[in-house]
Amino acid sequence: MATPRTFLLVDEQAGDPDGDTVLRIRGELDLSTAEQLRAAAAPYLTAGGRLVLDLSEVTFCDSTGLAVLVGFHKRLAASGGGLELYAPVQRVRHLLHITGLNRVFRVRTEGEEAAPR
Repeated sequence: MATPRTFLLVDEQAGDPDGDTVLRIRGELDLSTAEQLRAAAAPYLTAGGRLVLDLSEVTFCDSTGLAVLVGFHKRLAASGGGLELYAPVQRVRHLLHITGLNRVFRVRTEGEEAAPR
């Protein structure tokens, strides 16, 4: 029996009214897809702006995925920017809560206004 492959799709969303970069993440964020997300986000981590990750279609996240998010947070903070997680699914919100990362990241639910700059 073949092992199922995990997948991750990253799309840049245009037209954010605040001028932030929005990356829509779809699929599983884990050891096998972490490097793909790092590569997709790399151009946006040093510009000093806010990076919004739309997590509404992330179906799974493990400790490697969380480590990637923490790394993004640190790099953006060092360049005067910020990271916002938008609409994480219940499973991911629970993971953020039990790890305490919900107090580190700005987490916005669907329909909630963006945080002021």
